[in-house]
Formats: sequence, structure tokens, C-alpha cells
Amino acid sequence: MNIARASNDRPPRPELVVRDEPEARLVRTLPSRTAAALLISFLPACSGTGDGGTGDPHADPSKDALGNCPKISELVGPATWLNPKDEDSLNCKVPADRYVCVSGITVVAVDRYDETGDGAAGNYYAQDTLAEPVPHSGMTIFAPSFSPPDLRLAPGDVTDLAGSLTEFLGPSSGRFGQCRTLPEISGAMSLRFEGAATPAATIKLSELYTYEGARKYLGMLVRLENVAIGSNPTMSSGRYSAPLKIDMTIPAADVPKLSNELFPLQDLGLEKGSTFTSITGVITYFYGFKLAPRSAEDLVP
Repeated sequence: MNIARASNDRPPRPELVVRDEPEARLVRTLPSRTAAALLISFLPACSGTGDGGTGDPHADPSKDALGNCPKISELVGPATWLNPKDEDSLNCKVPADRYVCVSGITVVAVDRYDETGDGAAGNYYAQDTLAEPVPHSGMTIFAPSFSPPDLRLAPGDVTDLAGSLTEFLGPSSGRFGQCRTLPEISGAMSLRFEGAATPAATIKLSELYTYEGARKYLGMLVRLENVAIGSNPTMSSGRYSAPLKIDMTIPAADVPKLSNELFPLQDLGLEKGSTFTSITGVITYFYGFKLAPRSAEDLVP
């Protein structure tokens, strides 16, 4: 979703990336773009042994190919600061912004679809590189920079990220309410290697009925099974949403919806009663939780 925000809504974005490289021998086994990126970082260390020789210098290997920085799931958890009585989020005790590094996270989606037509830069979505996804392992990466600057990342790339972790309360023009926040990292991304396969976590639709339940999957690739459109979709300023059919009464703002944040979902002609065997997408939040499919192939009739 492309969202323009006032400059005072965001912390300054760090420009420096601190990364911890895989062993040099990994370069020979990786695709050319990965090998080139890693080789650059090894050059300063490979000029000699430090004692006048020309052999390989001693280097302590990384803990593993995914790096030594924390996982996303080690940095983010339940929102203990929620306050249902604070409707305007005026007295929220959210954590202060902090500088973090995460390594070995896999890009699951890149927002290149400008649904509002305002040309705003989109978000990246990434999660911990795990065979079995766990809660709180996804992250929204807000308008990142890149190291090197001409790096272009794609889904499946395994990356490192260093920047400011923010529990975003919403735009200054109108907070989300009840001290609800969107965890985001704003910083610099660098390539570790390519070609990771990140499975979608299959979850129940009912897990998205509350903020506490849905927050666990923010920024993650998830799959819902046997779902239907609950009411006719709406379009506002280019943003299209289709409420999903639910089996209980909840506030209208909390009803999970499909959104066109990542591709022109509106072109599929969805209507009330449309049913699907499964829908896969990224869980996002902006005044409500949404499932953002990446393409038409993510919706299986």
C-alpha cells in the first residue's frame, strides 16, 4: 500500500548497514548476483595475512549462512500497551524507537503497485527464513534504502536489514486508536543470497477477528482456506477492499478484508458470495487488518 506520510510521522532513516557476512567459500556456490554482492564485502579482508604473507587471513566463520543478528520474532511480540479506553491513542505507552539489525530474512512481497496513483514508494514485506513460520516473524519495511544503492531486491531474496524499529501509532492526522500500532523497520537492506522458498502459514480466518490475534501475522505470508466474500467490494481513492465473510459479530472496522495493495485485485470482478478454496497473501494493517494477495494466482477458486 502506498501511503504518503508527513515527515514528522517517521523517525530519521539510518543509511548505514551493519552486516555479518557468510563464509567466503559460500560465494562459489551461490548465483552470480549473490556471489558478486558478497565478493565485494570480502575484498578488504583478502589482501594478505597481516604478517607479510599472501595466504588467506584467519576469519571466524559466521554462526550460519543466515547471519548472527536476531530474528524478527525475537524483536517483536504482543502489544502489551493496548488500551481500549484510549480511543484516540493520546496516552499510549508504546516502546521507544530503537536501532536494530536483523539478518537472514526473506522478502515475501514488494509493493510496486501504485493503487492510489500518487507515485508514493511502496513497502517491502519480509519474514524470518524458517521451514515452518512462527508467529511474529514478519515485518513491514517502510521505504527502505539499499546497500549498495543500486541493489534491487525481489521475493525470495534473503537479506539483512539495519534500521529503526518503530511501533507506528498511525498518521498524526488520525491515530489508529486504542493504542494499536503497526511495527515497522525503516532502514537499509542488503543482499545475503537468492532463491529461498518461504512457505505461507495456514491460519484460521477467526485469528484475524481481533487486533491481538491478527498482529501475530503482520508482514507474513499466510493462507486462508475455504473463504468467501461477505459483502460487495468498495473502492475509495484507488484503494479497493473486499470484506471476507465472517461467522460472528465484530466491529465493522475489524472485519478482515482483501485489498489491492500489491496488484489490481479489482480487475477480478469479485462480488458478495464469491468463494475460494484458498487465498494467499500478506497480512497488512492500516485502520484495520487486510490480506493482500500478490497476484491473481493467489486466489484459488
